Amino acid sequence: MLALCLASPALAEAPAAAGKVKRSEGGVTIERGGLAQPAQVGMRVFVGDRIRTAADGLVGVTLSDDTLLTAGPQSTLLINEFQFNGTTHEGNLLATLVKGTLSVVTGLIAKQAPQNVRFKTPNVVLGVRGTEFIVEAHGEGE
Repeated sequence: MLALCLASPALAEAPAAAGKVKRSEGGVTIERGGLAQPAQVGMRVFVGDRIRTAADGLVGVTLSDDTLLTAGPQSTLLINEFQFNGTTHEGNLLATLVKGTLSVVTGLIAKQAPQNVRFKTPNVVLGVRGTEFIVEAHGEGE
């Protein structure tokens, strides 16, 4: 008897995670598809996720290209775009800090093509020219 195994198209098209939560303290949630869930160490982060920290919250996310993002208390961070090829190190990153603080240590994408890494706030779009920086946004929130 010959068995035939077919992969489901839905499984083949599952999006790759942009990264994962490495540190989570206090109140931290990840909103995905209209649902908010508490952020846990090891939880995967995807494009479109909105990461929120409470007054006592702090979250550290490591993206697949080794970019380190650390959002401080009362912050809202949106991962708008992320693509990364682990072989060529090509890709792009766009994240929006709606409010709060964000510490960034850039990864492989910025080393390969710094023009492909951008961070937005309510008032400015920041292009990467260094390897470590902090962004603060005094937005009203959402």
